[in-house]
Amino acid sequence: MKGLTSIELAILLSIIIVIAVAVGWYMYTTFVASTAAQGSLAVSSAQIASNGSLTLTVYNPGPVDVTIQAVYVNGKSCGDNLNKKVSVGKTETVSASCTGLSLTAGTTVSGYVVLSSGATLPFKAIVTS
Repeated sequence: MKGLTSIELAILLSIIIVIAVAVGWYMYTTFVASTAAQGSLAVSSAQIASNGSLTLTVYNPGPVDVTIQAVYVNGKSCGDNLNKKVSVGKTETVSASCTGLSLTAGTTVSGYVVLSSGATLPFKAIVTS
């Protein structure tokens, strides 16, 4: 058997180039997806009355505007489809009504905010009378 012919070399080189392009494209798209701007939100205060009336004060440090879709306290929904937009650098107050919770004044309860991006941000709310 003699060495490789030119057609065999061309086919082999083509296969190597296709594999290299596929790997490069995968790495590029993975990097772009991981560096896309993600919204964040800081809950500066959270209070819930014993009747279930929740008040959150939130601040958006950026880099993009975020929309609050829902709020949960102790695993129970306090409002779906809130669609409360919080612009970059702004502080907003979010109000919601939580039903079916047993709340004692002076205690804290755990909750989380759901953003339109799907991100969840936890908070602790103080129960007031």
